[in-house]
Amino acid sequence: MKLTHPGAVAALVLLLPAALSAQAQPAGQTKETEAEFIKAAEAGAPERISGQATILRMEPQGKTTVVRQGSNGFTCTLLPDEVHTPVCADQKGLSWFKAFAANEPKPSTTGGVAYMAKGSEHYEESDGRIVMHPGNSTKTVKEPPHWMVLTPLDTATTGIPARPNAGGSYIMFAGTPYAHLMIHQDPKMLKP
Repeated sequence: MKLTHPGAVAALVLLLPAALSAQAQPAGQTKETEAEFIKAAEAGAPERISGQATILRMEPQGKTTVVRQGSNGFTCTLLPDEVHTPVCADQKGLSWFKAFAANEPKPSTTGGVAYMAKGSEHYEESDGRIVMHPGNSTKTVKEPPHWMVLTPLDTATTGIPARPNAGGSYIMFAGTPYAHLMIHQDPKMLKP
């Protein structure tokens, strides 16, 4: 998700594999039909969640338009970045993503859950530190399918690392208001 956030120590770009056309579109704009958009957005979570979720289009500033009304409290969308990343989140998670897209200094709500079943990419410095924006010394690193707990956590008090590791969980964007717990576990493998 290429969205700049002022005041952040590091810069964020959550890029996920393109779920749609390989043809580049301006950020936040897609050419697909409504049915294609729904199918692409639903790819962010297991069908038991995405099939009953609200589907909405999100603009780069966090504004949204409902495409399909849902019934389970989750919302699926394609992030307003160049690759239109599929993500499904509960109400608090959606508020978190909207705040980030709107460049708010910190999210107004925390404690949400979000699924990124198609995986993602992030930018890393040469020392392995994940940053929010690309820089001269950053590289793009792929992430597997995962889910997130969108609440600020501190590595010092929790003991959870701030970098991807063999354990599969870490705090992304540690030290910023957008710190959250990343869990490298395919959401489609989670059984109810």
